[in-house]
Amino acid sequence: MLMMARHGEIAAPIKEVCERIYSNETSMILRRDLWEHHPAPQPKIALAVRPLRSQDFPLIIKERPRRLPILLAEIPSCYVALTETGELAFMLWVIFNTEWVRFRPHFKGQLHSPLQPDECLFEFAYTFEKFRAKGVMGAALVMIAEQTVKERPSVRWACNYIRQGNLASLKGCRNAGFRPYMKREEHWRAMYLRQSFVRLDPGARFPFEEAPGASTIASLPGARESSPLTG
Repeated sequence: MLMMARHGEIAAPIKEVCERIYSNETSMILRRDLWEHHPAPQPKIALAVRPLRSQDFPLIIKERPRRLPILLAEIPSCYVALTETGELAFMLWVIFNTEWVRFRPHFKGQLHSPLQPDECLFEFAYTFEKFRAKGVMGAALVMIAEQTVKERPSVRWACNYIRQGNLASLKGCRNAGFRPYMKREEHWRAMYLRQSFVRLDPGARFPFEEAPGASTIASLPGARESSPLTG
């Protein structure tokens, strides 16, 4: 909390407490078949992906102090995307069923179903502020998906949870081949969470695909490539 306050993030925990007292939210659950090839969108900067290293911690904590608890949990399957000069541009955890118990305390809410051996969860996606609006998220997600299949060929499906109003993150996931799969309705009342899940029809669209002028909506100023649900 002190680190968050020092870095101007004190509003985040206050907002979190208020939401848990009373709020209604809808999250989209997106899914992608990792065995299907999806061309990586071309970002405005060159990127390379590698696993997270301990020397990355100071920069991550400096910009995103709320990540300290999960960094200390040492969950091994976190990837970062770097620029040609070695700067961190993006980060993401890939959670498999064997690591869910360790990740569970950091995840808000419940999964729609327990993770199976052929499934993984893409969570805590974050694009560093300096590299937003450069097409980083979609490109990095494709690269991480390819790396996941290379390292774990038996894992076929990837899911992630993003609040329905976070159009920038939804668009980034769409560019990486994710499609709407389910919705999660979240109702907080006095620190108690009630959830319900709705499976979407095949071919369901993203909110910005259903609205006129979708490309304009998806690029509104202030849109962020990080999920307010878990990012």
